[in-house]
Amino acid sequence: MAKRLSIIIAVNDAREDDLAIPLSSINNQLGIDFRDVEVILVDNGQYRLQNVDQFRLFKNLDVHYENPANVLSWEEAFQHGVGVANGDYVMFMGPDGLLNQTSVIQTFSATAAQNQDADVLTGLVLEQDMTRTRTTQYKVGRDFMTARGRWFKRAFLNQYHVAWQAVGKYSDEFYSRLVNCLSRADIEVNEIAYAQFLSRDIRSEVLAPMPRQASVEQITMLGKFFETLQQIDPMTYINEFSKACVRYYTQSKQVPETERDRVDQAFWLLVQNNAGIWQNVQALVEHLKLTDQSPEAPWVKEPQLFDGYIQALSKVAATKN
Repeated sequence: MAKRLSIIIAVNDAREDDLAIPLSSINNQLGIDFRDVEVILVDNGQYRLQNVDQFRLFKNLDVHYENPANVLSWEEAFQHGVGVANGDYVMFMGPDGLLNQTSVIQTFSATAAQNQDADVLTGLVLEQDMTRTRTTQYKVGRDFMTARGRWFKRAFLNQYHVAWQAVGKYSDEFYSRLVNCLSRADIEVNEIAYAQFLSRDIRSEVLAPMPRQASVEQITMLGKFFETLQQIDPMTYINEFSKACVRYYTQSKQVPETERDRVDQAFWLLVQNNAGIWQNVQALVEHLKLTDQSPEAPWVKEPQLFDGYIQALSKVAATKN
C-alpha cells in the first residue's frame, strides 16, 4: 500500500529501550492519519535486536523490521530502507534522533500538499551537546548539509540515482550536497523537525554533526562528490566545482596552520583531477569580478592575494598529465 511518508531508522547496535525514544516521538504525532506513515527499522549492526515484538506497544505505527543477512554501515542501512520504502517521501533518523514536536508530520504534510512540485522539505534541527564542565547546551538552526529534519521525495531520489555512500564522517554532507544540487525546489519548513539527544549507550555516528572546518577528509569526500555529480549531471558538476574553487580561498584561512599544508595539498590534487574544466573556473571568476562588487568579496577586499591564489591554482591545473 502506498504511503505518504517512510521514516527510515538505522538501528546501528542500539537496544530496544533506546529505540523506544525515536519510535515514541513518531507514535505521539498529532493530527495525522497513521495509515499514511510507515517506519522502516533496519537492523544493520553486529548485534541483533532480541525482542522486536515489543514495538507493537506503539499501536499507531506500521513498523517494518528489516534484518539484512550481512552487517551494513549506517549509510547502507539507509539506502536499503529507500529500496523497500513505499512512501512518497522518505525521512532518515538515527537511534539517537527524535521528532522534536508532536506537530512535525502534520506541518510537513501540509507544506508538501501546498508545494507539490517540491523535491525536498527542510525543517530546523535541534542539537544537544555537553560542555567540558558537563553543562548541557542546545543549538537550533537550519542545516542544508545534513539529512536531519528533511523530507526527500522518493521519485526525485530515484530519478537522479541519489544514493547514500560511506564517505567517513562526511557521508551526510555528501548525500546532502547531491540533493541540494539536483533538487528543483527545496521548501523551508518553520518547525524544529529533528532533535539529537545524548545517550551513553548509543553510538552517535549516524547523522552526527559534522565539523565545519575544511579538512583532508572533507576534500576527499568532495572528490567523490564531483565524480558522482559528473556522472549524473555534467553541467551542474562544472558549476559546483567552479564555485568550490572560489570558496576555498576563504575556507583555507580557517584551517589551523599546523594542518594547512596537508589540506592545501589535498585541494591541489582535487584541482588536478578536475583540470579538464579549469577554463570554466576562470570564466566564473571573471564573471564574479564583473557582477559582485560587495566589500567582503575577496576579489574586492584582497584583489592581489585572490588573483595570486587563482594563478597558483591555474599552475596546479596545468600540471595534470
